[in-house]
Amino acid sequence: MDRPLQTEGNALLKAVFQGKLRLTRLLLEGGAYINEGNDRGETPISAACLASYDDPQTRQRMVRYLLEKGADPNIPDKSGRTALMHACAEQAGKEVVSLLLENGADPSLKDYSGSSALVHAINKGDRDTLQVLLDACKAKGKEVIIITTDTSPSGSKKTKQYLNSPPSPGIVDKLSPACMSPSEVEIGTSSPVHRAVHHILPRPPSAPGT
Repeated sequence: MDRPLQTEGNALLKAVFQGKLRLTRLLLEGGAYINEGNDRGETPISAACLASYDDPQTRQRMVRYLLEKGADPNIPDKSGRTALMHACAEQAGKEVVSLLLENGADPSLKDYSGSSALVHAINKGDRDTLQVLLDACKAKGKEVIIITTDTSPSGSKKTKQYLNSPPSPGIVDKLSPACMSPSEVEIGTSSPVHRAVHHILPRPPSAPGT
């Protein structure tokens, strides 16, 4: 993460961020509120996704435990980011993303810059996580169109996403043909302007009697 997490005055947030599962358990058993955020609105479940643990298993255990105890993965911080977005932006791994999705994390939510978890995963070039997110959208019958564009000489990307509503015809005309797997979503930085699309069609209704 690009800035330290504020944990002052919040023992639970500090325990989670430091990966102290036993202390986290004791604090929750002692009455700590599992969804209490800091001044930036970052909750314990977001802290678990933001932290840089030495052992990747620590994050999975912490996230699983917090979710089991009722952590809400859809509470946004003051930038509009949820735990799922933080997990994708910090490359927490497909296992953590799967845990969040299985416990109600909404992949269609967007932060205040207009970016969803899908966009954050693409910006990090994390194809495994992208696959998990796309599968989750497909399972819910959502249509996803993602456009990624390199706009900076340094190779940084500006990504736009259209979820459940296609972009304007003028934009569609400029896009490459729809691709059907994350391996075909190109995330390169070799050209000044590059676009890629991932399109998931809505699930067709079941035939009568099936």
